[in-house]
Amino acid sequence: MSIKSNYESVKKEIAQTCTRVRRSPKEITLVAVTKNEPVTKIMEIVSLGIEDIGESKAQELEEKYPELKKLKAEIHFIGHLQSNKVKPVVEMADYIQSVDSLNLLRKIHYAALDMDKVQNIFLQVNTSGEKQKYGMPPHGVESLLTTMKNLPYGNVKFMGLMTMAPLTENEETIRNCFKTLFDIKEHLNLHHLSMGMSNDFKIAIEEGATVLRIGRKLFE
Repeated sequence: MSIKSNYESVKKEIAQTCTRVRRSPKEITLVAVTKNEPVTKIMEIVSLGIEDIGESKAQELEEKYPELKKLKAEIHFIGHLQSNKVKPVVEMADYIQSVDSLNLLRKIHYAALDMDKVQNIFLQVNTSGEKQKYGMPPHGVESLLTTMKNLPYGNVKFMGLMTMAPLTENEETIRNCFKTLFDIKEHLNLHHLSMGMSNDFKIAIEEGATVLRIGRKLFE
């Protein structure tokens, strides 16, 4: 399968799922996860209409960035962000989807302040409770958002919440993770939910996702 046919297939599946649950595909942003993919393939998928790409490793993003910045695509950093990589990632990324602590939020704010930039962020929530996963606990979201409002963090712009479901065939387990994030969104009157990857994006759409992060189904 070519990247073009993969992309058309994914778009069709998104549209069909949206129709089934009475949503519009226009509500969905598709982020093409381009980690481990060469710039030539990234250029190809952007030429097909992808407007958002996602990288999860700071070093890999730094290596690709001289070419990526020439493309008409928004860059999402979607992986765990180490403190010593905050500055370069803020320089390169339009969105950081993996903010999971007040300390990291503070560092992003001050890095963006130094660059006279407003950094778009998502808060990463560990809805599965898996110890090996990054992300704040669901009960911590409201207090962190309150702190953001009460502190002078004007160089970060909160966009929504992000989560990853477990790698499992158990649909109920996956769905419960997405439902947990949706419930937080409803309780706090938030907007964007980044959830759903190649193996579970249909469930994510059914449970209210507005941002999908898909790599394997586009590039395999």
